[in-house]
Amino acid sequence: MATIKKSNKKKVIIPVCILLVVAVVAASVVGISQKNKTVTVSLATIGTDDIVEDINATGTVSSGAVREYSAATIAQCDQVYVKVGDTVKKGDKLATFKTDELDSEIASLQVTYNDAASAYNTALKTQRENEKKLGEVNKKIKPLEKKLAQLEKNKKAETTTKKSSTASGKSNNKNDSILPSGTSDIAGDLEDAVKALEELAETIAALSDDITTTNAITREVMNRIAEELDKGTYSPEAIAEAAGDAMSKALREGLIEETKLIIDSGVAVQMVEEAVKAVNWSAIGKSIADSENSTYASTELQLAALYAQRELFSVGASKTTLNAQKQVMNSSKSALNTLKKSQSELKAGWVASIDGVVTSCTVAPNTQTSALQTGITIENLGDLVVTLSLGEYDVHKVSVGMPAKITTAYGEYTGEIASIAPTATGGSSSSLLDNVGSMAGVSGLSSLTEKGAGVECIVTVDAPDDNIIAGFEANVEIQTGTYSGVPTVPIESIVLEKEGSYVYKYNEAEETVTKTKIEVGAHSDYAYEVKSGLAVGDKIIATPGQDYKEDTFKVKVK
Repeated sequence: MATIKKSNKKKVIIPVCILLVVAVVAASVVGISQKNKTVTVSLATIGTDDIVEDINATGTVSSGAVREYSAATIAQCDQVYVKVGDTVKKGDKLATFKTDELDSEIASLQVTYNDAASAYNTALKTQRENEKKLGEVNKKIKPLEKKLAQLEKNKKAETTTKKSSTASGKSNNKNDSILPSGTSDIAGDLEDAVKALEELAETIAALSDDITTTNAITREVMNRIAEELDKGTYSPEAIAEAAGDAMSKALREGLIEETKLIIDSGVAVQMVEEAVKAVNWSAIGKSIADSENSTYASTELQLAALYAQRELFSVGASKTTLNAQKQVMNSSKSALNTLKKSQSELKAGWVASIDGVVTSCTVAPNTQTSALQTGITIENLGDLVVTLSLGEYDVHKVSVGMPAKITTAYGEYTGEIASIAPTATGGSSSSLLDNVGSMAGVSGLSSLTEKGAGVECIVTVDAPDDNIIAGFEANVEIQTGTYSGVPTVPIESIVLEKEGSYVYKYNEAEETVTKTKIEVGAHSDYAYEVKSGLAVGDKIIATPGQDYKEDTFKVKVK
């Protein structure tokens, strides 16, 4: 009889299932426990209080009256009457100088100024002459343009008559050839000529960076072109050669300064000749020669010449050159006057303009002064100030004349705000530290960061003594105002974030708190004025944590 062996699998499965059930139940219990977990908090009630607001900042003590003596030019020092640490009175002689060597420099600058003034006067005369000539040319152009318009009108009328006569079969042999064969091309040739002259002016402008030089080239070349046209010369080669000769002559006679050209003079002349040759003068000449209406053709040619002259005189009448010459003249005059003033001051020597102590002296007898270095510095150490950096949130709360308390390691002093800079320095924007500093009543924290900026504020020190020393730091407390009976919130109840200030406001009915943004105003060491977001009697978490995951959640009040 076969024996049947019983399986133990069922016995193994049952304990495993029991373990799984226990694990699931345990997890559920833990989950429910976690879900039902509430935060225990202490509450604070918003009330009213008096706030005496002040700003605390650390600054550097320095002399309030400082005079620095330096030479505006290099000069020979003769005698020095003081050394570092000496006490001087207003009017005491500090140093003397030898100024004979400056005479030659002044004479050289005088020559430079005279030349610049002469060049300006010449430019002024030329500009006025060009203005006058431009007016004369414009007067000649207007009647010619009217004449040309009338001739054009007559030409169209004659063309219409001729067509009408031809259509009716009544040909008039006398009038068949009244219109010149080349007349129809003259307008186009004139337009090309004017365009080529404009391109010529651009070519000349590229020959030099000096406006006076380019104007001189333009004047000589354009005058010669006008002369050749008046003589009846229409060959592009001949006109180009004449323009080149005019420029070469002007270079030889010094009317054009060769040194002011940015390329070789021979190449410059060649460029001008090529630009002039680009004008189809021969086509204009042929049109005139072939034209039976010589009045129309010659009128067009006269206009072309006048347009060229107008281009020339327009450039010459411009005040661009005149203004450039005036700037050179004024600059040389300023340099001359500065050197004369420096020589006069050095001849008189350096004299103390305030009572004080010599804190630096870099000049010595028989040595040269440096125009870039201060020679002697005098400070009135009986007149001390503290220089502060105020942050963005505090600078608007202070004003000149506000009282201040200055504290050093060895004593306390009174003072007041003497000045506030109009702009911030030390950075491009404020940082979160400004807000933190304001919360704590400490100003200027942002100026300690790369991006933060601070506004310089000068505070005077009343009755300074030996215990307050220039160069050391001092703490300054500025009382900015007193606010009575205002709603306040404890500083420790506020959560500071980049976007603003927040508290966790308590809802008694629902036993929850909600993160709420508030606007704060004046502050003291322990509280802030509430301007909006809370009302007297509201309850908030007294000391909120930093790890809250939700903006609204259940709480248990102690």
